[in-house]
Amino acid sequence: MKTPTMRTALVLSAVALASALAPLGCDKKEKPRDSDEGSSATDAGSSKENKVATDEPDLARAMGSVAAARANTAAGAAGGPPPTGIFGPGEADKAAAKGAPASLTVGSDGAEPRVSLGAAPKPGTKRAGTIELATQSDPQQGAIPIQFAVTLEASKGKTEADAGAAAATQIVVKVTSAKINAPGVPADLASAVSKLKGSRVEYQVGADGAAANLRSEIAKGVDAGFRDPVQALSDLLVNVTLPYPSKPVGVGGYWMVTSRDVLMGLDVVTYRLIKVEKIEGNQVSLSVNTKRYAASPAFEIEGLPPDAPKVMGEFRSGGEGKLSVVVGEALPKDGELQSMIGAALGPADAKQRPMVQVQTRASFMLAAP
Repeated sequence: MKTPTMRTALVLSAVALASALAPLGCDKKEKPRDSDEGSSATDAGSSKENKVATDEPDLARAMGSVAAARANTAAGAAGGPPPTGIFGPGEADKAAAKGAPASLTVGSDGAEPRVSLGAAPKPGTKRAGTIELATQSDPQQGAIPIQFAVTLEASKGKTEADAGAAAATQIVVKVTSAKINAPGVPADLASAVSKLKGSRVEYQVGADGAAANLRSEIAKGVDAGFRDPVQALSDLLVNVTLPYPSKPVGVGGYWMVTSRDVLMGLDVVTYRLIKVEKIEGNQVSLSVNTKRYAASPAFEIEGLPPDAPKVMGEFRSGGEGKLSVVVGEALPKDGELQSMIGAALGPADAKQRPMVQVQTRASFMLAAP
């Protein structure tokens, strides 16, 4: 089994174009969103995208509300996010500047009773658990589930340079084992994946619970074709490290988080709608619905064939998930998420454009060690 082929199946990045080509349905044009929260603004998008964005109308209305509240954002200026999924020059910076902390806008406090959700993990917090990631870039081939056993530890971060600024909490996630969670795995493949043991991901969590300054370290001896699962792990950790409102929220409450992120090597603006679905004692169930827009048409991902287009004419990315959190705890204890990223490569006015699409599902469970 050749490494490039396995790289295509394992990696969240769309690196082997020939294996990743799949119908995306990007020919439909997305109508601009109405900035009025009460409007019927929706995302036309592709039918495949809608499979992972079932709460799209609520997300569209929330995004419209955020745009209306921020007259200086690109979304507010244009009446909605870019129809092609790609911001124009300088417009992404207006929506979410590079290096700026994530912004949070509360849409509703929800019904009584309300609870206060945790912010940054306390130094000394330790967790152990499992995280499973499965990525599919070819609809004719099944996804390959990689299961990580991990430990997570929080420590006091370094004091910020600005006087009086609160120090962020440092989080270190270590991979204690890695395997393909499926029967009949060839020995050479199982061995290659097991070498991911010893990899680690580090990031900081601010007082509001938002993640920042993420970096990953691949264990020594890992083949180049098997490194990107750690990047996928990094992406997941950022997605489940959520900013929470400063005031209590109840069932039906929701808030929008806008951030500037790197997704599979692409510069994107991310909108996440988090809703309180259920409260039972100190257990809170949250839904997370995500939309992402490319900050530029650049599609320069490591591993692409030399003759592959390096620009996108259209971009689609969305996701949804469910998380369970404990009142007062910063990190979710378990959850499931699924996401999709797709792009039509080549200039927007090209008659024929190759399509690339990657779908991912993830599940995790973290508990006190």
